[in-house]
Amino acid sequence: MQFDFNKNESLSKKITITDLNSETISKHLDKFGCCIIPNFVDPNVCDRIRKKCIERAEVEKDINFSDGSYRRYDIYQGTGAASNKRVYHVDCFDEEAMQFKTNELFAKICSNFYGGKDDYSVHVQVYERHQYHPIPVRGFHIDTFELSTFKIFLYLSDVNLEDGPTSYILYTHNDAELRRMKKEVWGPVRSMGFKKEIDPHPTNFLPNELGEERLKNWVRVLGGKGTVFLFDTWGIHCGADVEQNGDRHVLINYYRKGKNLPRSDFGFDAASDYKKYAGRDFKK
Repeated sequence: MQFDFNKNESLSKKITITDLNSETISKHLDKFGCCIIPNFVDPNVCDRIRKKCIERAEVEKDINFSDGSYRRYDIYQGTGAASNKRVYHVDCFDEEAMQFKTNELFAKICSNFYGGKDDYSVHVQVYERHQYHPIPVRGFHIDTFELSTFKIFLYLSDVNLEDGPTSYILYTHNDAELRRMKKEVWGPVRSMGFKKEIDPHPTNFLPNELGEERLKNWVRVLGGKGTVFLFDTWGIHCGADVEQNGDRHVLINYYRKGKNLPRSDFGFDAASDYKKYAGRDFKK
């Protein structure tokens, strides 16, 4: 599907908000499934967080740090998904990342998202670096069928088309029939461009399953460093392939329902994770 920059700009404006009021933002999320807040974090803060994360991410091996954070290097090689470099629990070693995790505005928004109660937790905060990789990124998908979760991205670098921006199909977070069809009728599929030896995944969608009308609301989320992107993970989303001159740095808060949930070990054991979340044994 050919990218239409003018259409993308129009869709981006629709979901961009500068009124930092939790009720206003929550209404945007309810309607569209996502929301862009530009210039939310000072670029200098983004630079400082990114610098600390790069120091840990660019070591080409897995490391468990004494502060409780850990780094995983290309942990999903062999699964058919483009790898990225990840550092888990950034809040363990960076106070400004901790402030992003515990931000009061986000707390109010998440309370609204989970029914007006403080019944949620940031169970993991992850830094990701996305660079060019010959294997394509995972295509259209939702995170789970079982529960709607919530993510907040902080762009630690400027994100343009060449940097493989995340993308979202507006309104699909409320499309229960679409999720039912995928789970009960269409079944698992491989993302487009994946090799045949890669197992299909139950929450992947093909463009023909989504249909032309839904795809008209597909937006790629571009933005300068300091941009925040909030979204309901029941909405259809995916990354884009990073071009050879691209480089994307992002800090992500993962929210789950449940107060005072234990800190997630997501990513700690790649084999266990992949078996749990993809439903098959990890292949190296």
